Amino acid sequence: MKFIQTAKVASVLLTMTACCSGAAAQSTTSSPISAASAVQQDYDALFQQMYKNPSDLEVSFKFAEQAVKRGDYEAAIGALERMLFFNPNLPRVKLELGVLYFKLGSYELARSYFQEAIKAADAPDDIRAQVRAYLTEIDRRLARYEFSVFTTAGLRYQTNANLGPSSLMVRALGQDAILNSAYGKNPDWNMFQTLTANYAYKIGTRGDAIEASFLGVNSRQYRLNQFNLGLVELVVGPRIAIGQNASFKLYGIGDQAWLGDATYFSAGGGGVSARTALGDRGILEAFVEQRHRDFSNSSNFPTAGQQTGDLLSAVVTSDLRFGPLHWTARAGFEQNRAIFDYYSYKRYSIDMAFPYGFILPVFGTPHRFVIAPTIGFSWANFDAPNPIVDPFQVRNDREQRYGAIFDAQVYRNVGLRTQILYTKIDSSLPNYTTDNFSVSIGPTARF
Repeated sequence: MKFIQTAKVASVLLTMTACCSGAAAQSTTSSPISAASAVQQDYDALFQQMYKNPSDLEVSFKFAEQAVKRGDYEAAIGALERMLFFNPNLPRVKLELGVLYFKLGSYELARSYFQEAIKAADAPDDIRAQVRAYLTEIDRRLARYEFSVFTTAGLRYQTNANLGPSSLMVRALGQDAILNSAYGKNPDWNMFQTLTANYAYKIGTRGDAIEASFLGVNSRQYRLNQFNLGLVELVVGPRIAIGQNASFKLYGIGDQAWLGDATYFSAGGGGVSARTALGDRGILEAFVEQRHRDFSNSSNFPTAGQQTGDLLSAVVTSDLRFGPLHWTARAGFEQNRAIFDYYSYKRYSIDMAFPYGFILPVFGTPHRFVIAPTIGFSWANFDAPNPIVDPFQVRNDREQRYGAIFDAQVYRNVGLRTQILYTKIDSSLPNYTTDNFSVSIGPTARF
């Protein structure tokens, strides 16, 4: 089952904590009220100045900035539109108006201001670039449907492709035993392909839609053909909007997996998710899924059927930005109930990635690059000992993951991805204590 888990790419969660001393906390107990009062006074003073002298564009712009910070978009729009009354040739003000109407969901009004902002021949290049990005996003949001595809393929090398134990001294029937070296750590190469596709048919303009997503994974080993992997997953369901910034989704799930060129398991189930935008900071999403998985025995895995049962997953993901800092995150809980208790477990995990994007000229043309260090941990506690391994010792695993992803834009939506990952598992049983280092490289494409 480990091979299937590593086939799915997880996003990451970062929790930031801040502490302060008791003295510092005491010293600030009264300051928030006075600070808030001072901010309100400044805001009111700016409003009075703007009211008395509406042609003072600098005051109007300062008031609009304060209004935006307070979330009072309507007041900011009023101030900016008054500025255009006195001076219609202000492309940056038109850009700001477009952004505000965009945030309010008035996309056609936003489009008109964006187009006005770049009508003038002398409109700055940075404004033109921002306008093009917003117009593209407006077209996407107003389209009847959305469709996107990401695909990658390449070559991967692993120092322990079969996840064999680090030591050949293992446990069998509760006794020490020497494992055949064929089942120990074995390096291998593989060729892999991954494809994800997302489709949404929109119902109205408030954010309701019927969504479908597809995941396909395929890898072919050079020597260890019993670990050839295939996986397809289909998720379909309605998304219901809640206001401008939140939604929830009900969906069905279907999975099919192959291992060693034989059916490994099929699964069906469903889930519910809730998503919300955190202002300009990013997106937070939580979901709960239930699957029934039916495992099949094969010549390579003759006892796989013992894992048949139900898998419950609860996950929180985030994609957040604070200024130049960007991180994605995933925190999850899994409860697996198999027909054989020694395959039942509870697993907790957390993964984090810290993407950093930059642009460099290549042969005189700007290209985008992204580097993302990754880190992850998981804890798995099994319900009962496996008598074939050790009838008196329950399996408990602790896993660490460290890696990095480097994406380089080659041409438009085509790139090159390099990924390294080191995985280490410490287990209460030597049979499952292991580690693996992998490196992969291959092209990517986005549509």
